[in-house]
Amino acid sequence: MTRRTVRLVERRTRAVRLPRAEADFLVGPGRTLVDLVPLPSLTLGARQYRLTPRGFVGVLDGPTVRYDIGSKLPWANLLMLLGLADRPFGGGEPAAGLLDLLARELADRMREVARAGLVGGYGEADRASPFLRGRLRAADQLRDTAARAFPDRFHVTEDVYDLDTPWNRVPKRVALDLLRRPDLSPAARDGLTAALVPFADVPDGPATDAEFDAAGREPRAAAYNGLLTLCRLLRDGLSAADPTSSAGGGFLIDLGRAFERHLAATARAAVGGRPGWAVEDQPRFVAGSVEFVPDVLVRRRGDARLVLDAKWKRVGPDPADLHQVLAYAAVTGAAHVALVYPGRKPGWRSLAVGRVTVTLARLPAVGSVSDCQDGGRRLLAAVLRHRPCGR
Repeated sequence: MTRRTVRLVERRTRAVRLPRAEADFLVGPGRTLVDLVPLPSLTLGARQYRLTPRGFVGVLDGPTVRYDIGSKLPWANLLMLLGLADRPFGGGEPAAGLLDLLARELADRMREVARAGLVGGYGEADRASPFLRGRLRAADQLRDTAARAFPDRFHVTEDVYDLDTPWNRVPKRVALDLLRRPDLSPAARDGLTAALVPFADVPDGPATDAEFDAAGREPRAAAYNGLLTLCRLLRDGLSAADPTSSAGGGFLIDLGRAFERHLAATARAAVGGRPGWAVEDQPRFVAGSVEFVPDVLVRRRGDARLVLDAKWKRVGPDPADLHQVLAYAAVTGAAHVALVYPGRKPGWRSLAVGRVTVTLARLPAVGSVSDCQDGGRRLLAAVLRHRPCGR
């Protein structure tokens, strides 16, 4: 199906004439992706609407229209947020080229871990064996004994060491999902097909949050961290652009989530190799029936030192932002919390809310990549050195 293309820019409003089916899509399944406001019209056909994409870049397919959503950021800064600043992606590719670029990067990272040797893991397998080993499955054994006079096998569960692990299943699943895309370029398709060869013995499985969490907890799979981060970006991008679960052809990157990951990486760089310091991404805290998930938590000798909450919008704060970080202070025990917004130059100021210090910080997101990275590290190092109120 040939779709008309409408070019938009993240957070910028444009007046567009759309048929009724597109308007219904944008106020229905696509309402979290693009804001739509009707404009006065005297015609009975297509009407004009003000479209404002939310914090996403990429491609979204409606019933008859393809929305190509570009970023306000320069290409190099967008790659920086995605953790790809050091990769050889020059120029300024359009939003429609993002998926192809990331597919090629996925193939490269899969080849890197394969060259180093895929990491196996221990699991359990149910087998019928002529020898008694592992743990006997009593119910299966009794059924077999009742069916035959002289059972010639034992039904056992035994430990096995193989490639059937979350950190191997996830990349294979994401690569296979990408290969189903008809719009993938031949070069990207060939690269993914070749990268999948070492994963041939890895069983297929879904790339769920539980799989990602299990892979992230395994110290032996540390070499997969970069690969798994990219897999999550791709999985989330495919899901975000498919609000009707119809296996559509879109792909969207949530810049708010990308900014969160960039903030976490910057915090790790600021902490460096300091003994006793640690940075946690999205730790979970439960208070009653409510779960709190701050973006970044910095600990020193196990104690919560600073909570960082990324906000992909203009510098605030608004009351909801303040309520959120103060709740994080309560559940983590941190006396210092920070709302971090994108900006051109690093800067910060603090205010006292009771016994909690709230810092409003601007993390550089526009300009020279090296200047942004250096400025970000200096900013977070300064915030970490700041003495909270009451301490």
